Amino acid sequence: MKTLRLVVLVSFVSLLLGACGDDGDGSQASVAGGVTEVVRQLLAEASPETAEGQLLELTRVIIPANESIAPHTHPGPQLAIIVSGTLTYTVIDGEAMVTRAAAQEGQESLTYTSGETFELHPGDSITEPTGMVHEAANRTDEAVIIYLSSLFPEGDPPAMNVQ
Repeated sequence: MKTLRLVVLVSFVSLLLGACGDDGDGSQASVAGGVTEVVRQLLAEASPETAEGQLLELTRVIIPANESIAPHTHPGPQLAIIVSGTLTYTVIDGEAMVTRAAAQEGQESLTYTSGETFELHPGDSITEPTGMVHEAANRTDEAVIIYLSSLFPEGDPPAMNVQ
């Protein structure tokens, strides 16, 4: 059932890509144009009746060339899909579930655990459970663009840095 929900979400996000904030030329590169630091852009949010006290968000994260995100955790589950670039991802504590080529024929599901580093490419999705500590880096000359769906307690920040 979790896999089905992930596939539905990934398919939904894929449909949104053409409608979510490009500069009119249809490319993801235009979305990242001029971005010089990591940004998290809120695209939509809702307070679901079935999850009282929780906030459901759809966001886009842009990681410019050669930038990184410090070790952190999230206050609730987060699903993500890479739409552009190559993201180097490290699980510091916990585990992350990755689907390679999500929602495509031949997709592959993998679990990465504490201490493992791997790359995520366009079409790969990742499930980040509550409290999993991780970091990410863009070690390329091209921006990384990620779409996220998050379910966090209302009022909590989307991420907390970890030492």
